[in-house]
Amino acid sequence: MNARIVIDRLTRTIVVILVAVGCATAAAAQPIASTDSVTVIVFDDRYIVGDRGFDDLDYLEQSITATQIHSVTLLVCGPRATRSLKAVVHRFRHVPVQMRVPDIDEAACMSTAPLLTPVRQRIGQPPFGIDDEAVERYWHDIMP
Repeated sequence: MNARIVIDRLTRTIVVILVAVGCATAAAAQPIASTDSVTVIVFDDRYIVGDRGFDDLDYLEQSITATQIHSVTLLVCGPRATRSLKAVVHRFRHVPVQMRVPDIDEAACMSTAPLLTPVRQRIGQPPFGIDDEAVERYWHDIMP
């Protein structure tokens, strides 16, 4: 009688484990929810996506690629945003990119979203995470 109880419990445990593994495998096989498009507001020293600010292009890319976007819309705010703009276009060159220059007094250009990147000692001009040489090489290659 005791052996039957042990075998029954062992069988039930194995079934529960197999069901759990099957559910986990099925959940992992489901595609991650994707966003069709993301809008990035480009300033000379930061990028804004929704209500989040980024002063590091690497963090911005991680945040956006995690959602598996299919296109990027860039709103360019301010005359000094050229470096930031060229860098973000270079970084997202594998997806369609649309650019728009809104009026400087448009609500998007007045965004005061707080920066989400960690505070640390950095050298150079913000936004950080830009490989200026690679960006210039990319733009030199695509320009006629």
